Amino acid sequence: MGPKKPNIQDEPNQPNPAGGVKPPPGFQQQPQHQQQQQQPRGPPPGFQQQQQPQQQQQQQPQQQQQQQQPRGPPPGFHQQGHPQGHPQGQQQGHPQQGQQQRGPQQQGQQQGNPQQQQRGPQQGHPQQQQRGPQQGHPQQGHPQQGQQQQRGPQQGQQQGQQQQRGPQQGPQQGQPKQPSGSWGKQPPQNLQPQQQPQQQQQQQQQQQTTTTTTTTTSSSSPAAAQVPTISRKDLVKDDDIENIAIVPAKPRSIQSQPISVITNFFPVQVRQNRSLFLYRIDYDPPQVARDRRFKVMKEFLAANSLIFTKYDGDSLLFSAKKIQINSQNVDGVQILIKLAKEFDHTDKSITQFFNVLTKSFMRSMGYSLMGRNYYTSVGKRDVPKHFLEVWKGFSTSVIPTEAGTMLLCDSTTKVVRSQTVLERIRYLNNNTNRCTAEIVNSIVLTRYNNKTYRISGISWQGKNSKVTDIMEGSTTFLQYYQKNYPKYKITDLNQPLLKSEVKMRGMKQTIYLVPELTYLTGLNDEMRKDFHIMKDLAEESNVEPYKRIDNLNNFVNGFNTNPTISKELESWGISYQPALKVEGCVLQAPKNVPINNANALRNVKWVFIVEQLDFQRGECQKNLDLFLRESQLQPPTIHHPVLPKSSRDIKSTIYTDIMEQYVKKGVSFFLIIIPQNNAEVYKGIKMKSLIQFRVLTQCIFSRTFDKGRPVSVKLKQQVVAKLGLAPWGLGQDIYKGVPKKTMVIGVDVGHNSDMKGHSVVGFVATIDDKFQKFFSRAYAQERPGKEIIHSLEDATKEAMKSYFNHNNCLPELVIVYRDGVGDGMLDLVNKTEIAAMKKGFAETPSSWGTKPKLVYTIVKKNTNARFFTNDNQKANPPPGTLIDSKITHQNWYDFFLVSQVAFKGSINPTHYHVLLDEHQMAADLFQFFTFQMCHLYFNFEKSVRVPASCQFAHKMAFLIGRTVGRNVDKDLSDKLYFL
Repeated sequence: MGPKKPNIQDEPNQPNPAGGVKPPPGFQQQPQHQQQQQQPRGPPPGFQQQQQPQQQQQQQPQQQQQQQQPRGPPPGFHQQGHPQGHPQGQQQGHPQQGQQQRGPQQQGQQQGNPQQQQRGPQQGHPQQQQRGPQQGHPQQGHPQQGQQQQRGPQQGQQQGQQQQRGPQQGPQQGQPKQPSGSWGKQPPQNLQPQQQPQQQQQQQQQQQTTTTTTTTTSSSSPAAAQVPTISRKDLVKDDDIENIAIVPAKPRSIQSQPISVITNFFPVQVRQNRSLFLYRIDYDPPQVARDRRFKVMKEFLAANSLIFTKYDGDSLLFSAKKIQINSQNVDGVQILIKLAKEFDHTDKSITQFFNVLTKSFMRSMGYSLMGRNYYTSVGKRDVPKHFLEVWKGFSTSVIPTEAGTMLLCDSTTKVVRSQTVLERIRYLNNNTNRCTAEIVNSIVLTRYNNKTYRISGISWQGKNSKVTDIMEGSTTFLQYYQKNYPKYKITDLNQPLLKSEVKMRGMKQTIYLVPELTYLTGLNDEMRKDFHIMKDLAEESNVEPYKRIDNLNNFVNGFNTNPTISKELESWGISYQPALKVEGCVLQAPKNVPINNANALRNVKWVFIVEQLDFQRGECQKNLDLFLRESQLQPPTIHHPVLPKSSRDIKSTIYTDIMEQYVKKGVSFFLIIIPQNNAEVYKGIKMKSLIQFRVLTQCIFSRTFDKGRPVSVKLKQQVVAKLGLAPWGLGQDIYKGVPKKTMVIGVDVGHNSDMKGHSVVGFVATIDDKFQKFFSRAYAQERPGKEIIHSLEDATKEAMKSYFNHNNCLPELVIVYRDGVGDGMLDLVNKTEIAAMKKGFAETPSSWGTKPKLVYTIVKKNTNARFFTNDNQKANPPPGTLIDSKITHQNWYDFFLVSQVAFKGSINPTHYHVLLDEHQMAADLFQFFTFQMCHLYFNFEKSVRVPASCQFAHKMAFLIGRTVGRNVDKDLSDKLYFL
C-alpha cells in the first residue's frame, strides 16, 4: 500500500478518481433418500425438435478431454420456427417467462445430499409448471452439491466442478486446468443429444465413486450435428428487458492468470419446500394518522403473531398459513385483509420475502434504518475536534444470482454531527439565507427514534413555526414530545421548526421536526474541502480487507447463532451459508507509452498568473522550471496581480481582468496560482474563461504547487490533455476484438447541479483510432433527479459529424459506457436511449458511409460487492481481476471488474451490464477492451474505476452543473477543459 498521490485536480473539491429481475431457480427439496438433479435448459415452447436417429453415445474415459456445454440465452426468449440444418454455433431457444425450468428431467433420482437446492421441477410433481417440452429423449445433467449452476445443457458433472462460461476443453492428465468462469457467459451451440439408459446408469455409478469430472458430449458428435440451431436475431425477450444482449459463443483468446476470491455474497439455503402467502392490508377509514396506524398494527400483529410472522412496515403481510380472516377491528380502526398472492420458494416474490425477513432481523439486533442501510450508535467512534461521530452499520440485500439466492452484505459507516441543528442555526447567527443553504435538502437524524428525514424547508414564522404551536387536535409540539419522549428536553420555545415531506400510503404529507432534537448527517462542501477532517474520517471509516470480511462473516453468522433469529430461520427452513468463493482471472494490464508532444506545444501562447510574493519564493520559481521541463512548453509570460491584504477581499475579477488583456493578444491558455481555497474565485475564473473568453485555464493552489516534482508531473499530464493532446497511449493490443474505426462514448448524468430545475448530462466520445482525441458536449435535463436521457439523438448526430470531419468516414463500431442507471430502469433505457442513438445513426447522411454497429453497456460504480483474495492475507485483489460467474445475474450478460488500485481500505469492483451487442464480440475480448479503456484517463497515471470516456463525462457534468452553469462554446468541444 503506497502513499496517496497528491491531489491537484483543477476542481478544488474533487477527490482522486482512483480512489425486473428474475428469481433464482427453484428451491424444492427432495427427501433424504433421493439425490437432486440439476437440469440443463430445454428447448422453448413452440420449438419443434427434428427427428434424430437414436445413436448411442460412447462415454469417454475420465482422463480424456471434456467439453463443457456453454449456456444458452436467458429464459423468456421466444424463438421463431426454423428449417432444419442451421449451422452449428448459433444460439438456442430457451424457456418462456415465468418459473424457470432448466430442462426436462428424467424420473430416475440419484442418492445425494438432501440439502442441495432443486434447480428445476422434476417429473412426478404435477403441481410445478413444466417449462420445456419433453420431446424425444430428454437431456440430463447431474451436478453434485457445491457445484456451480450450468447455464446450458450439460452431462453429469462431479462435485466441486466450477461453471464454465464459454466452451472449453477439459484438462488432460499432466495439463493444468484453466480457471473456470473467466470469460463470460456463452450460449449453447447445439442441443444435447439423447443419453441411453445404460450409459446414464454408468454415469450415476461413476459419480458416486469418483471425484473427477465426467466427460460431456462433444459439439461435433454426429447426433449433435443433426439438431437445428437458432440464430441471435430470432430471439425475442418478452419480460423485463427486451432484446437483452447475449454473449456469442466464440473461443477465448486473451491470456490471464487464475485467481480465487472470497466475495461478500452469502448463499441463502432453503431446506424445506412450503408455500408462503402474501396479504395486503387496508384501513377503514383510509386516512389514518401515521402514529396511530403504527400503534394499531402493533396491536394487531401481537394478537396474530402465530399467523402473520412478517410485516413489511407498510401494507404487506407474510404468513405460512392460508387464513379466512377478512377484517379485524383494532382500537376503532378496521383492518381489511386480502390475499394478494400464494407462492413457493421458486417464485420471484421470494426475494421480497427474504428482504423483509432480513430487515426484521436487523431491527431485532438493535440496528436502525437510516436511508437504505442499517446503523447502530453502539460502538460509534467520536471525532470531537470536528463535532462528528462515525456510526457503523451494514447494507443488506437478497438478490438472485447464477448460483442461487444470495444475501449481499457489506459494512458501511454514516457520519453524524454531534451538534444539534439548533446549535448550527445559532452558529450561523440565525441568518435565513445561510441556514437555508446549509440545512434545506440535507438529511437529519432524530435520536429519539433513530430515523432520518430530508429537510424540505425551515418554518421561521407563521403557523407551525414554534414548538408551542398546535400540531394535532389540542396538542402542541412541546406537549407531544414531553409525552412520547420524556428523556429529550426542549429548552428553546422560540426556535423555528424544520419541514420534511414524507410519503404516507402513497400521499405526500408535511411533518415538522424540532431543531433541538435533530442532528445533521453527512458532510457539507466546506467539510469535504478540509484536508484534516477528511483525513481523520478516513482513519475511522477505512477498514482493511481482512478485517472487513471477518466482520461480515461474524455478522451474517450471527443470524444463525442468535437464539431468537435462528429459531425463526428454522421455522422457515432457511439458513445463511458462509461467504461464497468464486474463481476468476486477472487480466494483463496494458503499458502506457509516453508521447512526445514537444512540437505540438512549441507554439502555445500562455500566461502564468501568480502573486509576486508567492513567485519570489524560491520554491515557486523552481517548480515552474520543473513544470516547463516536464511539459515541454515554451516559457510563459508571467503576470503578477496585485491582491488585497485581506484574503476575504480577493475577487475573481482581479484575475479575469488580467486574462482579458492577454486574450486580445491571442493567448489561449492560463496557469493561475490561487492563494487559498476560494470557491467563488475559482467559479468566477471558470465561468469567464469558458463562456466569454473561450480559453483554457488551469487553477492550482499555491501550497499545492510548492510540492515539487510529483505535482509537476501530474500537472503536466493535465495541461497537455486540456490542450487537446495525449500524454500517453496504449499498445497494439488495444485493437483485439474491435475494429480500428471504433468510437467509445462515455455518458453520465450529474444531479448535484446548482442549475435550478436541471440535471446535467455529460457526453464524451473518442474521434480517432487511438482513443486520444475527443468530442464532448453537456446537455441540460429539465427533470432533475431523472436518470433517463432525452438528448442522446442530438448528441449522437453531433458525435458522428465530429468523427466524420476527423476521419472522412463513420466508425464501424460504437461502444457506449453509460454510468448511473439503476436496475429498475434498464428496460426504459433500452426503449429510449438505445433507440435514440440508433435514430441518430440513421439520420447521418448516406454519403458518409455505412452506419455503425452499437454496443451499449451499463456501468455500475456504486455496487456493494466486495472481493478478497482467497488466501491467508484476505487482501484486495489486483487490478484486472475479473469475475463473471456465480455472483452474476442468471439472465444477464454482465461481469465484475476491478480496474483500480486501492491505496487504503477495501476495493470496490465495477459492475458492467451489456444491454445490447450488435457487434457480437467475444466476451473475453470485450472485458479486456474495457479494462484497457480504464488506463486512458489523462488526469491520473494509473487505471481508474471506469473507462476513461465515462470518467471524462462525469467530470464534465460536475463542472458544468456546479461551477459554469451552462454549456460552453462548441469551439471547446474537442478539448478536455473540464479536467
